[in-house]
Amino acid sequence: MKHAKTTAGQKPSPISRFRPGDAILLSAALILALLLYFGYRFFFQKPGAAVEITINGTATKTLPLSENTSYRIITESQGKSHENVLEIKDGHASITRADCPDKLCVYQKKISKKGETLVCLPHKVLVSVISSDKNSDIDSIAH
Repeated sequence: MKHAKTTAGQKPSPISRFRPGDAILLSAALILALLLYFGYRFFFQKPGAAVEITINGTATKTLPLSENTSYRIITESQGKSHENVLEIKDGHASITRADCPDKLCVYQKKISKKGETLVCLPHKVLVSVISSDKNSDIDSIAH
């Protein structure tokens, strides 16, 4: 095993231990991870049929993704009323307006695939994409 030349008392630099075989192994692992990600995303993740709105753990409303609409989600906490606006347009759902302090829910990406979610933690709002498939592999309790 060859070692990098060092002066007395110095350790070889970690870069000198990186070999061409390491680069090949690292590249192969990265390519495999990308193939698995895109394979799942495009071949196994199904488009959703509707969104289910859950407030504080209770499902309150289901809206189809096929109809363009805007829906006001009103919640209450500590005697105050809060509002989020859910917009469904062209088969995608997003929260377009919220009066929560951080507005992280407004900056989340649009959702349309089964299992994707939008969350507003301060208002305890969860918007999930669901499918209308009655013969789903996942049982309704685990859903």
